[in-house]
Amino acid sequence: MKAILRDWILTVLRKLARRRLLQVHPLIVGVTGSVGKTGAKEAIADVLGRRYTVRKSEKNLNSEFGTVLTILGLKTGYSSVFDWGVTLVKALRDAFKKPNKYQMLVLEMGVDKPGDMDEILKVFTPNIMVFLNVKSVHIGPGQFANRQAVYEEKSRAAVAVPPGGWVVLNNDDSFVRQLGGKLPAHTITIGVAEAADLQARDVEMTPEGLIFTVLYDQREVLVKLPHILGEAHITLVLAAIAVGLINGLPWKAIQKALEDFKLPPGRMNRIEGKNGSLILDSSYNASPDTVESSLEILGMFHGRKIAALGTMNELGELSETEHIKVGKLAAKHADMLLAVGEHAKDLAEGAQRGGMSASMIHVFRTSKEAGQFLSGIVERGDTVLAKGSQNKVRMEHLVKMCMKHPEDARHLLVRQDPYWLQR
Repeated sequence: MKAILRDWILTVLRKLARRRLLQVHPLIVGVTGSVGKTGAKEAIADVLGRRYTVRKSEKNLNSEFGTVLTILGLKTGYSSVFDWGVTLVKALRDAFKKPNKYQMLVLEMGVDKPGDMDEILKVFTPNIMVFLNVKSVHIGPGQFANRQAVYEEKSRAAVAVPPGGWVVLNNDDSFVRQLGGKLPAHTITIGVAEAADLQARDVEMTPEGLIFTVLYDQREVLVKLPHILGEAHITLVLAAIAVGLINGLPWKAIQKALEDFKLPPGRMNRIEGKNGSLILDSSYNASPDTVESSLEILGMFHGRKIAALGTMNELGELSETEHIKVGKLAAKHADMLLAVGEHAKDLAEGAQRGGMSASMIHVFRTSKEAGQFLSGIVERGDTVLAKGSQNKVRMEHLVKMCMKHPEDARHLLVRQDPYWLQR
């Protein structure tokens, strides 16, 4: 009964969303990829906001429901039938009001299983599509069989863009690169490789931020990102630059937007910790590639380095080997490991294989248990990396328990609305 009601509500909301798009008629920018969608969406919206009025996906609402809710300006009802009923009533009521106008609509387009992208495309077709990457996530029963299957699903959005539209392709990703020359729309490639139309080079990564030079159309432009840590974020920044250029923004406006840009909560943000420590909060989510890049950033800092790593979800049969591999990397870049969740023992095993002393490895069932331990030992000069997947891990609990000002958690951390705080 609950599934039937959900499908009925979605059908009604889709009709209302299509109607709203006809009323507002914005230019639609879609963003897809296995990692980095939310950061790219935020960067693109900030750049476009220098000239246009912009609506964007709230937080990480990127499913068939999430995109529709963004178009209608509504909040999610999560798993509550009552709250979804309230959402539907509000949508029907708003349908008779004059909509607020905006020029640009920036939407994340996420998929968890085959068929998801087609469901999203039933409501809208992007005018500009950004395809970031394809990683080994959402792999397992009821989801995707392998990376090729992930690519095939995500690429549907790029193929859907009509002639006259644009597709931004990450040329550094071997899967995304396959689409070059095969799309009806115009394309612009981004990356650090020389073959990219929009190339980042002379990259400087420090604990104080990221600097690189962009080469485009035989022109060189310096990009400074004082609030961004890690080379992994270059792709999303290049995507924002590409979308800005497609829409006629001058370089100075793009540069200024990026100098002010900060990543959303839980995406490698610096937070002041207890006793003079520093927290690198990357608690929103985790995959093997993003954990590896985060550990490399941790390794740049001085003093004692502590890696607080939670289980990486949805890796299927790769789970054990990938957690062991990450544990080995933790031993290379960190002095201490706090391993949390279902695969904590695999992380610990990898750290031991990598040469970390057993006395420096601590295993915990939950992030709250790990946070309680860490809050009692963290010292001045320590740098703590907090990273893990969402479901059943929730590393933001650890971060909050180790913050100097936990009262700021509502603004700085992920999942701080009442629904998540009650769970």
